[in-house]
Amino acid sequence: MKKNNPYLADDEIDLGDLLRTLWREKILILFISIICSLLGYLYAYFKPEEFKTEIKIKNPPPQLFAPYSQFFTSNVNNNKVNNNNSIAGQFISDFQLNFLSLDNLEIFVEESRDLDTFKTYLKSRNISAKQYFEKKFGEAKEKNIINPNTYFLVFEKKILDGNIFLNNYANYVKKKNIIEFKKNLKLMIEHRINITDDALEIAKLINLDNPILKSADRQSQVINEPEALFYKGTKVLGQSIIIDKKLLQKLENDQFNYNPILEKGIALEINTKPSNFFLLIGLFIGFFLSLIIIFFKGIFKNN
Repeated sequence: MKKNNPYLADDEIDLGDLLRTLWREKILILFISIICSLLGYLYAYFKPEEFKTEIKIKNPPPQLFAPYSQFFTSNVNNNKVNNNNSIAGQFISDFQLNFLSLDNLEIFVEESRDLDTFKTYLKSRNISAKQYFEKKFGEAKEKNIINPNTYFLVFEKKILDGNIFLNNYANYVKKKNIIEFKKNLKLMIEHRINITDDALEIAKLINLDNPILKSADRQSQVINEPEALFYKGTKVLGQSIIIDKKLLQKLENDQFNYNPILEKGIALEINTKPSNFFLLIGLFIGFFLSLIIIFFKGIFKNN
């Protein structure tokens, strides 16, 4: 015994009735499928072209930091290394963190005078630069392995020139990193000058001009200085302060000049338009949607 639903008989689909129903509704199915396919085609056609570019960053030469290596420990990432490598490694690590910071990226956009079109686009979409770049910027990977010192940017050419943007951003981060690095280094030098100056005052109070030396033990012939800094005497301490003040002056004038860009990016298109993929997706959605409409149409008709 068949139920009211023309598609079912004993809780099973009647394939013959289903095919006849689809044939009767072929105009509706064709119309909806064409409309959805057209919408898919138009979506692909008007979808903004996106490009991807990469930039390879060059590490600064360690020689730039040699005069200041004494202010950094020889421990980087818990591995014993040369002091020059230590200070250069700290600078490189800070640069990488600053470069990947979306906050820095947003500040760069706000301060730039050459990104008016991009700023207008962000304002029209009511989004921040940080939100825009959240999934469009980061470390480049090859086979899911991070490519060292290489960063990518996905962008729309109408609103942003990705190659110029990345080049300018790299130089911006370099300048920002140098400012922060010099500020921290200045604090270290000034701190050592203050400690040495305090020790100098103590040495003056006890009239100690020359360093006091002592043997490490009775059997050893090795001569060491006592641990307290004032035992170095006024002559050594005074000269140390003069040297540190000269180093501080050198730091003020040091620009740490180097080119941070090893390889500039080349923009490659990562999507095309129009796309047959979206057309076929629209066709499938249209056919599926028409079946749903026919199903509910049958239910309302039987009721």
